[in-house]
Amino acid sequence: MAQKLVERPEQSLPKQNQDWADLKGAYRLLNNSRVDPSSIGRTHQQLTLERAQAHPVVLCVQDDSDLSATKIESEQHQMHSSLAVLPDGQLLGMLDQHFFQKVKPPRNETRKQRAARWRESDVWQEAVERIEPPVSPCRLIHVADRGSDNLRFMHACVKRRVGFVVRAKSDRRVEEATSKLWTYLGARTIAGETTAWIGTQRNGLGRIVRRGREARLAVRFASVQLDQPWNCHETHDGPLRVNAVYLTELDTPPDVEPIDWMLLTSESVKNFEEAMTVIGYYRCRWVIEEWHRALKEGCRLERSQLSEPQALLRLTAMLSVVAVRLMQLRDAADPKPRVTDPIPRVTDVASEDANALKCLAPPIWIEVVAALNKIDANHLTVKQFWQTIARRGGWLARKHDPRPGWRAIWDGWRDVQRMVEGIELANANNITLTQRCG
Repeated sequence: MAQKLVERPEQSLPKQNQDWADLKGAYRLLNNSRVDPSSIGRTHQQLTLERAQAHPVVLCVQDDSDLSATKIESEQHQMHSSLAVLPDGQLLGMLDQHFFQKVKPPRNETRKQRAARWRESDVWQEAVERIEPPVSPCRLIHVADRGSDNLRFMHACVKRRVGFVVRAKSDRRVEEATSKLWTYLGARTIAGETTAWIGTQRNGLGRIVRRGREARLAVRFASVQLDQPWNCHETHDGPLRVNAVYLTELDTPPDVEPIDWMLLTSESVKNFEEAMTVIGYYRCRWVIEEWHRALKEGCRLERSQLSEPQALLRLTAMLSVVAVRLMQLRDAADPKPRVTDPIPRVTDVASEDANALKCLAPPIWIEVVAALNKIDANHLTVKQFWQTIARRGGWLARKHDPRPGWRAIWDGWRDVQRMVEGIELANANNITLTQRCG
């Protein structure tokens, strides 16, 4: 079943498993109540952790995603995932995945009662506690958006001896309540400037609500002590000293909301270069947004016909690993930096390495795409493989074109998939790949 998910990730289960015995086995697995959806990817997660050991710094990018567009909307399921990402944006794999349901607070709940029960904000620290820190000298750094801005998460990272980079949400009391976070950092001298590309944002109808632009940002940094919230009834480990990096936009265009990012980190920030390193870590958070798109759009998760909520969660866990493979394949084929990329990339020799493709795509797919390019399958590179599929889906591959989107990728994938199916049938009649692919 796993191999068929990789070969036909965008197809329905009956199309992936055209043999009745295989389809029946797939449905039995997905509807087996003894299979915990959160445990399905553990082997992959363990292998990812082993791969991480070979790198000095690995980012654990965490984020939530709701599954409201699927058939489990009524149960309001959420998915919390953690990806292993290198500082240059390369995706190694998944480190953790957990499913949970949204909590509806009881009526007239007090702060003390709220503090005593489980809350959605607990998922960030729980992920830290589940993920085994890699062996030194590999440094694991958790990177998360504003939902993780709480002292429980940061203290959990300190206890596990791992780092964190968090985008702040709350204007906290700092330095023993003598100031507030934004005011304290805003009074610091500008250490330097940098630029960032702000992408175009569209609404659900495809209309542009924010045009892309290059923003010029001022960078400030300081060491601050985060005080415990005054109205908090929880048991905390006390105040925590962290480093803060503050980015504010300069010369903001009229009628545009300026960039104003506050990053809190455990990592050293003693000069402008170290501040830029922390900013680079946070920019890698974009990888998990792209992975969500690969899962929901690329693997067509939201079009699944499964009606049982738990079965759909098990399918989500399986497709999550497939989405990692697809992201790795796409990124390996297009490693060059672009001004519109949220993540600066370095040149990756894997894009020109024929051997790397064998780890990312099924053999028959390599043979078919090689035949389309009229080259030997042993010499087909990742870049040639991926771009051929994208061109079959309508991507023009002009010099200044952005890399292909998921729609072009999947139109091309379906086109090549039909060829693969034809080759599988033709092999029985000894028809060569060249004859079938023209």
